[in-house]
Amino acid sequence: MCGIVGYIGNKKASGILLNGLSALEYRGYDSAGIALVNEQIEVIKVKGKVADLVSQCLSIGSELNGTIGIGHTRWATHGKPSKENAHPHSTKKFAIVHNGIIENYKEIDEFLIKNGYKKTSATDTESILLLIDYLSQNINTLEALKKAISILKGSFAIALIHLGEEKIYAAKKESPLLIGIKDNELFLASDLSAFLEHTKQFIVLEENDIAVLEKNGQFEIYNNGVKVQRTIKSVDWNLQTAQKGGFKHFMLKEISEEDEALANTIYAHIFNDKINMDIDEELLKKTDKITIVACGTSYYAGLTSKYFFEELLSIPVNVEIASEFRYLKPIFTQNSIFIAISQSGETADTKESLNLAKSFGVKTISIVNVQESTIARLSDYVLYTLAGPEISVASTKAFVCQLAMLYLFALKIAQLKGIEIKPYLNELMSLPSILKTEFSRLNTEVEKIAKKYANVKNFMYLGRGLSYPLALEGALKLKEISYIHAEGYPAGELKHGPIALIDENTPTFVIAPNFEPLYSKTISNANEVKARNGKIILLSDKFSNIADDFVQVPNTSYFFSAFVNIVPLQLFAYHIANILGNDVDQPRNLAKSVTVE
Repeated sequence: MCGIVGYIGNKKASGILLNGLSALEYRGYDSAGIALVNEQIEVIKVKGKVADLVSQCLSIGSELNGTIGIGHTRWATHGKPSKENAHPHSTKKFAIVHNGIIENYKEIDEFLIKNGYKKTSATDTESILLLIDYLSQNINTLEALKKAISILKGSFAIALIHLGEEKIYAAKKESPLLIGIKDNELFLASDLSAFLEHTKQFIVLEENDIAVLEKNGQFEIYNNGVKVQRTIKSVDWNLQTAQKGGFKHFMLKEISEEDEALANTIYAHIFNDKINMDIDEELLKKTDKITIVACGTSYYAGLTSKYFFEELLSIPVNVEIASEFRYLKPIFTQNSIFIAISQSGETADTKESLNLAKSFGVKTISIVNVQESTIARLSDYVLYTLAGPEISVASTKAFVCQLAMLYLFALKIAQLKGIEIKPYLNELMSLPSILKTEFSRLNTEVEKIAKKYANVKNFMYLGRGLSYPLALEGALKLKEISYIHAEGYPAGELKHGPIALIDENTPTFVIAPNFEPLYSKTISNANEVKARNGKIILLSDKFSNIADDFVQVPNTSYFFSAFVNIVPLQLFAYHIANILGNDVDQPRNLAKSVTVE
């Protein structure tokens, strides 16, 4: 998830671009840069935050006179954070910025190498640039861009400038891109916050749109080669509202982004139906035990994945809480693998557990969301989730991305062992579309139920199989941001003590995807609650008349049900906290990254 900004008009572009990038920095802060059209294309970029880029530009001063330019603030996907991998990328003729994932960049690179091109970065973005540069030898820029896009597989928002042309070219597929409109000036950005101080009129580019922005304030938009018209819209937002995309809180915005985050994470590791991971394959083939260690939400992602690992690979998987594991004397086999999961890559207990595993000589893998973080540097191998920045303290999209990465890792081992993975891979790749389609409906339905139960003081969450870790995570989310007492239990354990807590004032969230025998067993446990006057909120793809309230989730196979069932659990916690008037994004006593024991 990165931020794109562009300007074309009669003012100096550099200040406008830098201000726009500052507003977009919540989307990425590994590196930043701008490119301006002058007598040549001038590129200024740095590893670090936008403030570092501002300092660099101030040192150059009045020489930055271009009135056409593009800029970018990066959250690293392909290639580690560095000046070389920072955007914009440029040739003598072109400069480009890009947000998204290009799945077939390796094929493109092979083609470019055969035609005399050599990359200077590790990014898929430079692959797009060089492809356009190659194609433009015989056709104009617009046609080269169109042809390049027809070759690209994946998601992208692109802004492109060409030396000698007073134009900005833009293209969009599955990544947001907007045009801001003001008199004889035009702006381009990933979201409104980048140009809101200049104009509140804008156009949202639609799927497969290509736009050409000109210096006189004119623009044209094409879709599949046909010139089209898009509606000019207007908003009355302030900057903070714009950064939240119109959502009241970052947490709700980040839940809505789970489809995009999931797609980025999945597609970055799949190429021609094969899973690409920079891990010793001989190590993976010999693996006979996996230990997963994490804290909080990351621990529940690990616990959920255990069911998939053991079913698919018949390898024992231990999932441990990091704050406990670090004081144990763990038992590893000769071919054990240790996996540390941490959104920030800085979680203190997880880091110390990793060090403990390393002291036993075990090969270590980390699953983190922040490049160059401490846990990433300490690990033998790193698997990066591409959730983008999470601003809200309560983790949401990180969970689905961590779970997806764990599934991809299991499928990688299965592939090496000769196990057929195509059906699993197909279903995994279908999930982003399902989440995108279902979010609005689930949000509306869950909000209605939350209003009914907002004043309750205690909740129970029940689930069986891989729905049990979801019960734990659902209860955790409610505790974190609503400050309501909630407990998650395996549904079968209800009668072994927790049922004593059930009464008419303690609702029970029952997570029961329709898979026998788990469904009928879980419904039987719900009946035990009902017999004690307890209220049932049923989360399932199959209705039961035992439910006082019912949230219907999309139908999936058993092992992929967690990806869709987690969304209403997150939404329920969010809406309860919002109704109670709590500070949803910064709940009391909590920090985003726990860097102390």
